[in-house]
Amino acid sequence: MTPFERLVRAHVIQTLSRTGAAPTFAGTAASTGGSEDAVRSALHALAEAHRLVLVPGTDTVRMAHPFSAVPTDFVVAIGERRWFANCVWDGLSILALLGDGRLTTHSPATREPIELTATNGTVTGEALVHFLVPARRFWDDIGFT
Repeated sequence: MTPFERLVRAHVIQTLSRTGAAPTFAGTAASTGGSEDAVRSALHALAEAHRLVLVPGTDTVRMAHPFSAVPTDFVVAIGERRWFANCVWDGLSILALLGDGRLTTHSPATREPIELTATNGTVTGEALVHFLVPARRFWDDIGFT
């Protein structure tokens, strides 16, 4: 990862953390001192290196783990703030990074609501977390995983 790619990635993650949304090209260019074309190239290099994920066929950020820039079934709430996560693991990671709160989702089998609460580093709730895809295969289809 080049120093500029590192700056772009940091800006993407910081913006997702602060706002719950992916930054614009103009905002990223202004923050990093690069051109929009340089930002676009950096985003594609970062995606190729599995440092973030773009919406297929676009230059738009889809996810920068643990944050999702698109709506998902995994919603993290801390106070009035909300973020989308890519999966339970990422939702718990957002809570670990940002503080006490809750992760809501639903059972994929029954659609029954699931809520996990994090307080002082302890997670409580009634749920079984199961990963359908082994970790070594995550990037085979990261959007599905």
